[in-house]
Amino acid sequence: MHLQGGIHTKMKFLENIELADGETLTMNCPVCKGIKKFTITKVDRVLLYNCYRNSCTVKGAKKVDRTADDIKRKMNGHSIKSEPLEFKIPEYFSRDLDECDDFIMKWNLSSVDLYHDVKNNRVVFPIKKKGRVVDAIGRALDKNVVPKWYKYGSHASHYSHTVERLPVSTAVLVEDVLSAITVATYFPVTGFGILGTALLQEHIYFLSNFDRVVVALDPDALQKTLQHSKELTNYVKSVRVLRLTDDLKYKNLEDFNKLREMLNE
Repeated sequence: MHLQGGIHTKMKFLENIELADGETLTMNCPVCKGIKKFTITKVDRVLLYNCYRNSCTVKGAKKVDRTADDIKRKMNGHSIKSEPLEFKIPEYFSRDLDECDDFIMKWNLSSVDLYHDVKNNRVVFPIKKKGRVVDAIGRALDKNVVPKWYKYGSHASHYSHTVERLPVSTAVLVEDVLSAITVATYFPVTGFGILGTALLQEHIYFLSNFDRVVVALDPDALQKTLQHSKELTNYVKSVRVLRLTDDLKYKNLEDFNKLREMLNE
């Protein structure tokens, strides 16, 4: 967001804000004075700020350098939160996927990095950050198992998938892992599953690296789709809404045609 002169001056205090990665500060808005309406969140050396008062339009992002304290903590052996956290692969995760064959064939997952949770009979999708596994999410292979999807750690906030082809400038925001994989398999986009319907600050930071974002949550989450698209317009050059007939993982022809037309515009 481009700040006008007066507002820019009021936001200079951001230069003195020190937050750990992932930490959020809530305060009164320096522009509209809304009480406890202004938040600042640090994500990978970027401060994302936003006033949630309807009449205030102050939102944006400011890059920050690593502080001296960050470096000292690193030297003292403490991990900096911006570094990806390691996830210890459980002993009952196997690369033998024979028992997952039907599921893999059904969802066209032959080229996707997977494990088999032998203990709980789940197909497991590792979640990576900067090339390192930081978490994993599993899908039950047996019917009537609750929960159907299971997060193994506490660091899974999204799952992104891009098929190896030319660099892409468009991300399609969906709810789940399978929809993210499906849309990236059939279209030249990055599929970005937010593992639910909540849009987090780190999601916004990831998506701000794309020229275009298509918001395509499941049909029963239309209100969230509209809400997230409005939010993302503050950070992404082009944001489009794809109103779905069915979840993208089911490859509904009407939905695929609408997405294809949208990407060709």
